[in-house]
Amino acid sequence: MFNYICEECGKGIVKEKVFDNYRTKIKGYPFVVPEAKIGICDKCGAKHFDPSETKHWEELYNKDLELKHISLSSDEIEAVRKSLGLSMEDFAYLIGCTRQSIYNWEKKDREKPQSRMADLLIKLVRLSFKGEKVDVISFLVDEAKKLGIIIQTGKASALANNIIPLNVKRVPQNYFQESQRNLQLAAKVLEEKELTIAESSSQELIGILHYDYETAALSLEIRKDKFGLRTVDVELITADDKHFIMQNVKFKDNCILLLSDTEYTENKVREIILKPKS
Repeated sequence: MFNYICEECGKGIVKEKVFDNYRTKIKGYPFVVPEAKIGICDKCGAKHFDPSETKHWEELYNKDLELKHISLSSDEIEAVRKSLGLSMEDFAYLIGCTRQSIYNWEKKDREKPQSRMADLLIKLVRLSFKGEKVDVISFLVDEAKKLGIIIQTGKASALANNIIPLNVKRVPQNYFQESQRNLQLAAKVLEEKELTIAESSSQELIGILHYDYETAALSLEIRKDKFGLRTVDVELITADDKHFIMQNVKFKDNCILLLSDTEYTENKVREIILKPKS
């Protein structure tokens, strides 16, 4: 399946590695693959995905959604449309898709369910037609809970004001020439040509990401006494749009362990969201 030269670096060989309980997203739904076969470059660590393997993931995902009854079944979609007295074509116009999509979603022997976005919209249409008062945000938050995702919106609680979104970017080593004495970086970090930093929306430095190749652990070094808190919930978003959620992560030596036993190095992270715990 793999064993070819890495397209990213052109030097390493892509070798197969099996990841247990691999977290990914399919059609907008977070999904855990029990055993995922992924190609990893033995030089740069880049990930490579085989089409036949990702197709297998989609098949598992479709079965999982059907078993959990998270998405509407073909019969339920048809019932919503007919309750409105609409043809497939008119229903497609109503929710902003094509007639062919409606036809595929209503097929009894369909191979895959509708996308998450379409599923949520049809559910909202069904609630509205029943005359129920719909709080759209609360509805979406509740739907996310079915997938094990806890979302705090601006109206959820005062704790939402403590959410700290961090942008991740690579910077040259001399970026910190004037402020190294304040950062107290480890000597081995200072020897690197580039650093990966996490900064606030106001471009204030919050921390520095480190990847330990020996332990395959990714961590975030926070500036000393920045928050004054010991525990946070963390959401990490990678460059390939994977989402990882960790709850009740404790500070240790002013660092937060983001991921363990992972192939995601610091330059594969796009955003980190910290949710300090009271």
